[in-house]
Amino acid sequence: MLLYALWVLISFFAVIGILGCLIGILEMLSLRKVHSMRRISLRVTLEGEEERMEYLLNTLSLIADRLQIGKNDTFLEIVDGGLSAAARGKVLLYCEKNPWVLFTDE
Repeated sequence: MLLYALWVLISFFAVIGILGCLIGILEMLSLRKVHSMRRISLRVTLEGEEERMEYLLNTLSLIADRLQIGKNDTFLEIVDGGLSAAARGKVLLYCEKNPWVLFTDE
């Protein structure tokens, strides 16, 4: 009886392992389509004061690194949704440092 229970337990985990492998293969094949994309565009509307702008721009930089923005035909577009003059200046400075970033008015 103990041997039968052990066999059932091992079989159960073997089935889970095989299903995990199949799911991994399916994810790999579906991600292959995503990696073949040549153009990624990220459009963000920013508003607010200068104090939050540095945090938002740093966050956008992290997101851009994750998406590999700046390579091929990809770009980031920042839209002015009511920025203060100081915040707008920071965004323009950020755009000058990063040529793949576009700044537009709403």
